[in-house]
Amino acid sequence: MMFRNTFLLLVFLFWAVVFKAQQLISIDEVRYLDQINHTIKTSKDDRVILQNYLLLSEYWAPTDSLKSVQALNMVLNSPKKNLLSKGLIEYYQGIFATNQGSRTDAKKHYEQAVKLLQNDKKNSGILIKALYNEAYIQIEDKSYDFLVKALTEKCIPLSEKTNNRELLAYSYTQLGLTFMSVGQLDKAEEYHKKALEVLKQIPKAQTVHLITYLNLVSNYCYKPDSKTAKVYLDKAKTMIQNYPQSQHYANYYYQEAMYYTTKQDYPKALNSLDVGVKMAKAKNQLKLLHLLYFRMYNVYLMQKDYVKAKQQLEQILKENILSKEALNRRITYTQLAAVNDVLGQSKEAYQWMKKSNDLGDSLNQQKLLQKLNEYEILHKTTEKQKTINHLEQEKKENELIAKNKNLRITILAIALGLSLIIAVLIYLTYRKQQKLNQQISISHQQDLVHIENERKYEATQAVLRGEEQERQRIAQDLHDSMGGMLANIRMSISSNELYQSTDIVEKLDKSISEMRRISRNLMPETLKNLGFETALKELCESMIHKHLSIQFEAFDVSDKIPFQIQLALYRIAQESISNVIKYAQANNVIVQISQDGDTLTLTVEDDGVGFDKSKITYGLGLKNIENRVRLINGKVEIHSAKGEGTTINVECHV
Repeated sequence: MMFRNTFLLLVFLFWAVVFKAQQLISIDEVRYLDQINHTIKTSKDDRVILQNYLLLSEYWAPTDSLKSVQALNMVLNSPKKNLLSKGLIEYYQGIFATNQGSRTDAKKHYEQAVKLLQNDKKNSGILIKALYNEAYIQIEDKSYDFLVKALTEKCIPLSEKTNNRELLAYSYTQLGLTFMSVGQLDKAEEYHKKALEVLKQIPKAQTVHLITYLNLVSNYCYKPDSKTAKVYLDKAKTMIQNYPQSQHYANYYYQEAMYYTTKQDYPKALNSLDVGVKMAKAKNQLKLLHLLYFRMYNVYLMQKDYVKAKQQLEQILKENILSKEALNRRITYTQLAAVNDVLGQSKEAYQWMKKSNDLGDSLNQQKLLQKLNEYEILHKTTEKQKTINHLEQEKKENELIAKNKNLRITILAIALGLSLIIAVLIYLTYRKQQKLNQQISISHQQDLVHIENERKYEATQAVLRGEEQERQRIAQDLHDSMGGMLANIRMSISSNELYQSTDIVEKLDKSISEMRRISRNLMPETLKNLGFETALKELCESMIHKHLSIQFEAFDVSDKIPFQIQLALYRIAQESISNVIKYAQANNVIVQISQDGDTLTLTVEDDGVGFDKSKITYGLGLKNIENRVRLINGKVEIHSAKGEGTTINVECHV
């Protein structure tokens, strides 16, 4: 669905709108505005008065264009405006043009400001802001890379050079905001945290603190990490709650709504958005108001209330604030098409999508014309450059003729140097090739050893499988053939009084029992019929005698273990107990089987004489155990020492 792009849409709109709301104006705006007006009225210094008119223009630019332009004109029309730096005036003209949506004019003013302020140490802070704003307004044409380059190569180094902690932190958090806008949330978090480190060097909380906290809330909500987002939301609330007239309040409620959206508490999110809408209307923050509308639209989507979502988009189009820009209008059309499609209103969905496509074609056409104009200017510039290059080429040729002798000597010296370098490189290449050949040889030998081991492993697997099959066949033959025959003989003797003999019957009973024991050892029927745990328990009980006690323990063993693993562990336990009986001279054995999730563990522990692992030669029994463990992709550990008994641990995954 087209809703899958809603995340990137909201991030893009947030970044584009919030930039204009993130002015570094004092958080105590009432006092700040009063101070500006008081200075204008009482100051006798014309330069100070004109500077404050520029600050007044900047303050009103986002919310009241009339008051902003009136303050700006007080400077532009003043006969004493030469008291101010021309770069300073150009910068504030750029601020006004930016908030009016006139990107072309704004770009010209910022470029002039940067040019004029390059060597103005008193206004280095204004230069940093101008560099950032100049890059920001060109994003649509030159992409985010252009802004990232401006921040990392110009704004941040200049802030460090001039020791401007406030603008350094601001540059870092704006860089984080830029990365957030393209979905690189981890990278964004990294730069926001750099901003926090710089802010620790500013003792008193300022507007840049609040901006950074709010940006961090956005980033953590998009990750999503509501717990960390709440930490910075609380920090922002602590700062802003004492300044109810702050222009940042609407943005704060936007962030609060994001937090509740991340928590999926949609009623609270909508309540925060309603408060933010009222604040934005009161402050005439129209673009931020529509950003809040878009967030409401997103919440309605999450609630699957598509009717309200549609109404929200229609209101955005009707008020025509963000949608004045063609790109935002196209985004709104596309979302309306998606909502109508979900509501089953296919005709309306088609009409909105057609509008979106038509507008997209128009935007592409505008970009194409812009590119053609750029190419035309580039062509004219190239022709001029060719003439300049031709003259410069003639000058260079004359210089080359004059320096011809020295050039030949230089070429010979370079040739000799290159020859030496080539010789050294050949020698180094030869040495490197020798090492490489040695490594290839070693690797080849290792591969051969690995192949040999694999072959041995496959052979071992085949032998063990054959052994199990043969055991099963012999057990079946003993049970079906010999067992039946012995049982038949016993019944015949028991039923014939002439041949009745207690001694013969007892011997036959012992023979039948022994035959059954051998058959069970070859292929335990209990394992097939009653399960793994019961079979192990029966095995332990069958191998107990008067000099040996065997304790069996089972913990959380599943009845869904693959039969191949059951059989392998059964044989390992059988082999281990047999080894104890043959060699360990033990009085007690503990056999424990336990399961933890998908990990199955078999432990056989005795109190026998033990053995020295460094001196013992592994016999067929221990090798069989290791081979069976490999067959089920498990691992085995054997712990033993003379006089301390032996413990065998087998672990595998099921």
